[in-house]
Amino acid sequence: MMNTEYLVLTAVGTDRPGIVAEITELVAEKGANVADSRMALLGGEFALMMLLAGEADTLSGLRNALGQTAERLGLQVIFKETGSPATHRAGGVRSYRIDVHALDHPGIVHAVTARLRALGGNIVSLETSAYQASVTGTPLFCMELQADFPGEVGAARLREALDEVGETANADVDVRPA
Repeated sequence: MMNTEYLVLTAVGTDRPGIVAEITELVAEKGANVADSRMALLGGEFALMMLLAGEADTLSGLRNALGQTAERLGLQVIFKETGSPATHRAGGVRSYRIDVHALDHPGIVHAVTARLRALGGNIVSLETSAYQASVTGTPLFCMELQADFPGEVGAARLREALDEVGETANADVDVRPA
């Protein structure tokens, strides 16, 4: 039976075609698995986060090979050993998806995340974007996140807390179970 271990790979560098293909080719060649990933173009930089899974020896060899590949691709990389995602999220948590839409202005992300923290929330994923309204060109903001909360934090309590943020930040906030 395989003793699965986990390694987080974070890489950032100037965007160009083929970065993901080269990294995932090496992961597959070494016998590891991409268990989870997030990737985005931020400005002119490409950012990648991957959770890699495999046996300890496999991940050790992969770590060395990825370091060399990253250097060749001009990527800055960070490796971090971690535990099983299933173990980390085990327990009596409630998961919610939260969507926020507003006119873009500073402080929205902080207002929402501070309220989540006050309720004991742990952010599992968060994505934001700013864009212009199609007709008026007005700057708009969108945030989509998923967070886990202690079992005693129900949807009604979370909605009430985020309604206050919505009023203060002039934002539409939608909460639903994940």
